[in-house]
Amino acid sequence: MDAIEQFDYIYKIIVYIYNIFMNLQYIRYFIILAETKHYTKAAELIGISQPSLSHAIRELEKELGLPLFDPGHRTELTQWGERFLASARSSLSMLSAGIHDMRMEAEGRGHIRLGFLRVLGTDCIPKLASSYKEENPDVSFSFSSGRTDELISGIHDSSLDIAFTAIGEGDDLISRYLFSMELVAVFPSSHPLAGKSTVSLADTADYPFLQYSEGAALRTFIDDEYRKIGRSPIVAYESQEAPVLAGLAGAGFGFAIMFRDEVPPLDDIVTACLSPRITVPIYAAVDSRRMASPTTLSFLDYISGLDLE
Repeated sequence: MDAIEQFDYIYKIIVYIYNIFMNLQYIRYFIILAETKHYTKAAELIGISQPSLSHAIRELEKELGLPLFDPGHRTELTQWGERFLASARSSLSMLSAGIHDMRMEAEGRGHIRLGFLRVLGTDCIPKLASSYKEENPDVSFSFSSGRTDELISGIHDSSLDIAFTAIGEGDDLISRYLFSMELVAVFPSSHPLAGKSTVSLADTADYPFLQYSEGAALRTFIDDEYRKIGRSPIVAYESQEAPVLAGLAGAGFGFAIMFRDEVPPLDDIVTACLSPRITVPIYAAVDSRRMASPTTLSFLDYISGLDLE
């Protein structure tokens, strides 16, 4: 593209932007005139001359191709003017709300759509969001819990801004390590290993195992840990939910491995520490393909500066 073509291209963009701006101005003029029903008053409110207001209305009607005001009664709306007034009010209201939201985001005072593993929803996430909001009262949150695969999908389809997951690496992900959570074995109180305070994975490998369903990051993590010792768990049943796994364990269907913080207070189960100790890292992840909002980045910086271990 030579210099002349570049100039012509830039000129067309400027004209396009100018036309959008003028159309918005003319629509605003139209709304004020329709509400005041008086050219002089409307022009004074807008801060322009009456002829300029008349010109703006004529240009708007020319572009729309229909009269907005009755030619015989210059301030009485036609049927098309009534319909256009409703649309114009709605459109400008939406535009104003959008501009307000963008300004809030730019100033770090916007909205954060936060996703997290369910185990974090009882204590960790509420406390983090609450403490951040104390320092940033104009920030709002929406919360969504789920499995890691669901959270990663939410980041990639833009339904989530940030997710607390057990996966820190992957395509199109940027993550920050936050803390680690300990895994424990959960046995029925009648299980042969129930009396032990500490067990190894090798100790458990010959017993029926209650595993997380496909898609759960913890399932992959546990399978990898067994693979490291050259064993595979004997999977008896699967579930997406830790409370279900704990309930099945209590009913004698097998044993489970889950986050210590996720073990429900049931009378018919007991827990044992794993030896060597096994922990799962938790990350805050965002999509690397789109720019995070200033509000999201501010929250990331905040939690990165905390000692969450």
